[in-house]
Amino acid sequence: MFIRSMLSSMLIRGSATALSLTVAGSAVSAQAVASTGTVRGKVTDAGTGQPLADAQILVANTRVGALTNARGEYVLTAAPAGARTITVRRLGYLPLSRSITITEGGTATLDVSLTISAMNLGEIVVTGSAAPTEKRKVGTSIASLDSTVISRAQSVTVDQALQGKIAGAQISQNSGGPGGGGISVRLRGTNSFISGSDPLYIIDGVIVDNGSGQLADLGGRSNPQNRLADINPQDIDRIEIIRGAAAAALYGSRANNGVVQIFTKRGSIGKPRFALTTRYGTNELREKQPFNLYPFDVNGLPTPRFDYQDDIFRRSPSTEQNLTVEGGNDQTRYFISGNFADDQGIMRSTSSQRTGARINLQQQLASNLVANVTSNFVTTNNQFQAFGEQNDYGIMGSLFFSPTNVDFRPVNGVYPLPPSLGTNPLLAIDRIRNPQTINRFIGSTKFTWTPRANLLLDYTLGIDNSAFEQRQFVPRSAVLGTAPLATGRSQSVFQDSRVINQDGVGSYSWRLNDAFGMRTTAGFNYTSQRLRTTSATANGLAPVGELVSAGSIFAAGQSDVELRTLGFYAQQEIDWSNKLFFTGAVRYDASSTFAPTERWQAFPKLSLSYVALENRTGLINNLRLRTALGWAGSQPGIVNAYSQYITYSQLPFAGRPGFVNDVTFGNPSLRNERAREAEVGAEAGFLNGKVAVEATYYDRQVNDLLFFRPLATSTGFSRQFAPIGSMSNKGVELLVRTTNVNRRNLKWESTVTYTRNRNLVESLNIQDFQSAGGYPNRIRVGEPAGVFYGSYAARDCRTGALLVDSLGRYRRSNQAADMGTAAQRQAISGGSCNDSLNAVIGDPNPDWMGSLLNEFTIGRNLRVRVLLDGVFGNDVMNLSTRAQNAGIASNSRSFERELLPYGDPRKTAPGFNARTQGIFEYWVEDGSFVKLRELSATYSVDWKPLRRVFKEGVDLTLSGRNLAVWTKYSGYDPEINLFGTNAGGVGSGQTTAADRGFDFGGYPIPRTFSLSARFTY
Repeated sequence: MFIRSMLSSMLIRGSATALSLTVAGSAVSAQAVASTGTVRGKVTDAGTGQPLADAQILVANTRVGALTNARGEYVLTAAPAGARTITVRRLGYLPLSRSITITEGGTATLDVSLTISAMNLGEIVVTGSAAPTEKRKVGTSIASLDSTVISRAQSVTVDQALQGKIAGAQISQNSGGPGGGGISVRLRGTNSFISGSDPLYIIDGVIVDNGSGQLADLGGRSNPQNRLADINPQDIDRIEIIRGAAAAALYGSRANNGVVQIFTKRGSIGKPRFALTTRYGTNELREKQPFNLYPFDVNGLPTPRFDYQDDIFRRSPSTEQNLTVEGGNDQTRYFISGNFADDQGIMRSTSSQRTGARINLQQQLASNLVANVTSNFVTTNNQFQAFGEQNDYGIMGSLFFSPTNVDFRPVNGVYPLPPSLGTNPLLAIDRIRNPQTINRFIGSTKFTWTPRANLLLDYTLGIDNSAFEQRQFVPRSAVLGTAPLATGRSQSVFQDSRVINQDGVGSYSWRLNDAFGMRTTAGFNYTSQRLRTTSATANGLAPVGELVSAGSIFAAGQSDVELRTLGFYAQQEIDWSNKLFFTGAVRYDASSTFAPTERWQAFPKLSLSYVALENRTGLINNLRLRTALGWAGSQPGIVNAYSQYITYSQLPFAGRPGFVNDVTFGNPSLRNERAREAEVGAEAGFLNGKVAVEATYYDRQVNDLLFFRPLATSTGFSRQFAPIGSMSNKGVELLVRTTNVNRRNLKWESTVTYTRNRNLVESLNIQDFQSAGGYPNRIRVGEPAGVFYGSYAARDCRTGALLVDSLGRYRRSNQAADMGTAAQRQAISGGSCNDSLNAVIGDPNPDWMGSLLNEFTIGRNLRVRVLLDGVFGNDVMNLSTRAQNAGIASNSRSFERELLPYGDPRKTAPGFNARTQGIFEYWVEDGSFVKLRELSATYSVDWKPLRRVFKEGVDLTLSGRNLAVWTKYSGYDPEINLFGTNAGGVGSGQTTAADRGFDFGGYPIPRTFSLSARFTY
C-alpha cells in the first residue's frame, strides 16, 4: 500500500523517475572497434536487375549497418574485421544473408540480388512489441508502410497517404479544406463515445496531440483540419499501425482506438546527398450541386435566378518545395530538411501555408552508447471560412439557406443580406476572416546503451509543444438580425498545448538451451499533457477597426487543464526453435483523470505465433498462424478531464464575485473504459513468393463505456459522467499482395484489401439516447452505434406502398395531423406497422470496405500506379439538400417541380417539399462509393549529361487525387462528414465518436492534379 500510495502521489505531482531502460530502435550506427574494414556493393532486384533503394544492410551481431541509395549502392564503414555474415532486408523481398571476410583496413565487395516476395516474416517492427522484433515472432496484426509507399501517394498530409492501404482502417476525408482537410482514422470500428475515433499517434517516440478542435466557431462540431497536417510526409521513413487492443495492451489506458507510430528519416552513411522536390498542383470542384433555376416564382411570375457556385468556388493552385540533405560517417549520421507548402482552397478566401524544418542527428558517443536527437519546427498559417453547422456567417450554410432569386452582388460597395437567415456568401468571402497561426515543435532525445551484447537499455524524452492563435473578424452589419453578432464580432484566442513523455525500456536476451530462446523486457512511461487557453471577444464593433479593442461589449475567458499518465510494463518472450513464439505481457497504468480508488488498472496480453512453413518451393512457400488476447483502455480527453469533481463557473452578481455549480455532477468513482480483444490470423505465401495472403478475425468487447447519465434535477444537477454500457466490434480483415508479372521490362504488382466490421451496442444501463444534439441518430441496444433514428414516411402495412394525403403528399409518422389518433393510425395503415412515431431509418456504418492498388514498372524509367478504394452499404443523411428544400430557401432542383404549372405531369403538390422537412427518412441516401483515389505516372530521366549534374537523374511525376467518384449519392461527396473527427470544437461535449454520416454544409472535397520533379545530387 505504501508503494501504491507513493506512485499515486508521483502521478498527481507530475514527477516521475526516469529509468534508463529501453531497447534500441532500428538505428544502424557503426560501432567503434579496434580492427575494422569497409564493405561496399549494390543491391538489385533478382527478376528485373533494377537497383533497389532503401534496402537495409547489417553486419550480423553488431550495430554496423547502412541503407542503399537510389542506385542500390551502399557502403559499410568500420565493419569488424574477420569472417562475418551480412544480412540484407527490404520490404517486399525475401531477406538474404551472405558470408564475407573483411580484412583490416581493406575493402570487400558484396553485390546482392533479392528475390521478390509478397510475404516477409523477417520484417522488423517496434510498435506494440516493447522492443524491435521480427514480425514472425508477433502474434498480432501489425501493418507497416515504408517511405516508398508514402512518397508515391503524392499526398498533402500523412493520413491522406494511408488511405486505401490498410485493411481494417476507415480513413475518411471529412472535408475538403486546404491543407489536407479534416481526416479521421478509425481502426476496427467505433470503440468509444467520448475519446473520439483517432488512434494514439507517436512520432519518433513522442506522443503527439492530433486534435482538431476549434477555438472559434468555424462550423459547430465540424473540423477544418487536424494537426497531422503539420507533419511533412517527405520526412517519414516508415509507419507502423496496430489496430486492436490485443496489440495495444502495452500502451494501457490510451490505446483502445489503436496505435499509429511514425518514424522519420535518420540519414545514411556516406557523402552529403541533396534532394530537392518541387510540386505544382491545381484543385477544382469535382462537380456542382443542382439548384432551382426555374425562371418563374410560385405565382407563375418571371423571376431572375442565380447560381453562386462559380462565385464561391474556384480552380486554385497549390505549390510545395522540399529540400533535404543527409549523410554521415561511422560516428555521426544526419538528416536535415526544409519544407514550404502553399495550398489555396477551392473555396475563395481559404488557404493553408506550412513552413517547416527538421534536424535529425545520430551520434555514437561510445562503443556501446548511441544518442538520437530529433527536432521538427513547423509554422502553419490558415485562412478558413465557417461551414457545416454555422449558418449565421458560414458560406455553405448561407448558400443552401438562401433563395436563388436574390441578387447578392454588391451595389455601390454594399452587399445585400439574405431575406431570412445568415449572411451574404459573397460578403463572407470578401470581408469575414478566420485566420489561424500554429507554431509547433516536436522533438525527442533518445539514449541507447548496450553494456552487454544481450542487454539493451534505452531512455527517451519527448515533447510536443504548439502555440495556436485563432482570430475572427465579422464586420458590423454582415449578419442578418438583431443579435449581438449583427453588431460585429472580433475574437482572439490563444492556446498553448504541451505534451511531455518519458519512456524507459530494458531488454535482456538469453537462452535456456539450444532450442529455447528467451527475452525479458521491462519499462515505464510517463506522460504529462497541459492545455492553456485564453480568449477575448468583443461585439458592437466600430465602423473601422478589426481588433478586439474596436468593440464596445467585451467578454473574456481562461482555462488551464492538465492530464497525467504513469505506467509500468513487463514482457516475456519465449522462442522455440525459431518456429514457435509465445509472448506474455502486462501494463500497470494510472491516469489523473480517474478517481483515486479506480486509478490503477492492469492491461495484460498473451500472443502466440507459429511458423509452419518458411521459404519452401512449390505451391505454398510460407505459412504462419497467430493468435492473441489483450486488454486496453480509453480515458477521457481534455473536455472531460475533471469529471470526477464537481466544477463551478463564475456568476458575478451586483458587481460582486459569485459562483454556480456546473450541471454535471462529479463522479468520485470514475474509472476507464476497458476493451478486451481476441484475434486469430494467418499469413501465407504462394507460388514462390508471388502471392501473399494475410487474414485476421477479431472480436472486441468494450465495457464501462463512458457518457452522461441523466440525473433528477432535484439533485441540483442534470447529469453525471459515468459508465453507461458495453459495445462490441467483430470483423474480418484481408490483405492480398501479388506479383502478377516480373520481367526485365515489365513489373506489375497488386494489393487488395477487404474489411468487414460489425458494431453492436450490447447493453445500456440508461435509456437509449440521441448522441448528437439536434440530429436524428441514436445509441440503442441491439443496433450499431449511431444509427439514424427518426420520423419516416408511413406505409400501407399490407402492400408496402407509401401513404399519401389527398394532395399526394407523404404522411409523416410522428404527426397526428397526418396520422390521426392511434385507432385512426391503424385504420389508415391497414395494420400496426406505423404505430411507432420514430424508427431506425438508416445506418452510417459500412457493410464493408475495400481497395485495389495496381503498380506498374515499365522498362527502367516509367512507373504507373492506380488506387481505387470504396465504402459499401453505408447510409448518408443529406441535410444539405434538406436545407435547400426548406421554405426560406426553396432553392433545390427538386423544388422546381413544385413551381411547375398545373397540368404538367411532373408537378408536385403545393407544400410537398415542406412536408418532407419533417420526414428524416426522406433524406437518407445510399452512401456507397468507389473513388479513383490516386493515379500517378513517374518517369526517371537518367540521360548521361543530366546525371553529371544530378547523380540519380530527375524524377518527373504527374499525379491526381479524387479524380472520379462512382456513387448514387446526390450531394457533393458521400465521404463528407459533418462531425469530422469529434476531437473538439464548440459543441464537442454534445457529440460522440459514433456520430457519422451527416452531410450538412460541408466543404466539398476537391479533385487535385499535380506535377512534381525530384532532383538529387
